Amino acid sequence: MRIAELSRATGVSTATIKYYIRERLLPSGLLTSSNQAHYTEDHVHRLRLIRALMDLGGLTISRIRSIVAALDDPDRTLTPEAMTAAGSYAGPLAADPRTVESVRSLTEHRGWNVLVDSPEFAMVVELLDILYELGQERFADRLDDYAAAAEKVAAVDEEVLRSCDDAQSHAESLVVGTVLGDSLLSALRHMARAGRGTPPAPAFVTSGASEAGS
Repeated sequence: MRIAELSRATGVSTATIKYYIRERLLPSGLLTSSNQAHYTEDHVHRLRLIRALMDLGGLTISRIRSIVAALDDPDRTLTPEAMTAAGSYAGPLAADPRTVESVRSLTEHRGWNVLVDSPEFAMVVELLDILYELGQERFADRLDDYAAAAEKVAAVDEEVLRSCDDAQSHAESLVVGTVLGDSLLSALRHMARAGRGTPPAPAFVTSGASEAGS
C-alpha cells in the first residue's frame, strides 16, 4: 500500500507518518520509485502500537523510540522503567523510616523479592508517606489488601505472557501490558465503583466561598 492508503487504514495523517519515520519510530517503506514507497500490514500494526503508547500510555516520542528499538533488536532487554511515562523513579528526598520498614515487612510477608533501593519500593514508600501526611491513613492501613489485589493482577500478567507463541509476541505483550495495564486497571476500578453504587464524595464549600455567595 502507498502512504495515503496507510493513512486511511490507521487514521494517522501522512504528515504524522513521515514524522514518525524521521523520528525512527516507524520503519521506512520499500522504495518502488524515486518518490513512492510501499508499506505493509507491519507498518499498520506498528502505527497502531505507537498511537496506543502515546495516546493511552502517555509516553513521549523519545521513550517510544527506545521501546520500538528494543522490539526490533532481539539482543536488547526491555525494563519496566523504560516502558512507563514517568521513567525511572529516583525515590523521595526523605522517607519516614517507619514507612520503609512497613513496606519491607510487606514484601517479606508476600514473599516478593524486591530490593529496598528499587524504584518500585521507593514509590510505594513515598505514596504511603503522602497518604499519612494527608490524613488518609485509612487507605494506607489497607496496604495488604491492595497488595493482595496487585498480586492477583501480576499472576494474570504472567499467564498472558506465558501464552505468547514467540519472543517477538512476548516482547510486544510485555510492552502493551506494562504501559496500558495501569490505564486498564484504573478504568476497571472506576467501572467497579460505578457498578457497585459507590456514593460520590459529598460536595462542600469553604467558609470563604460560602460567605462570598451569601
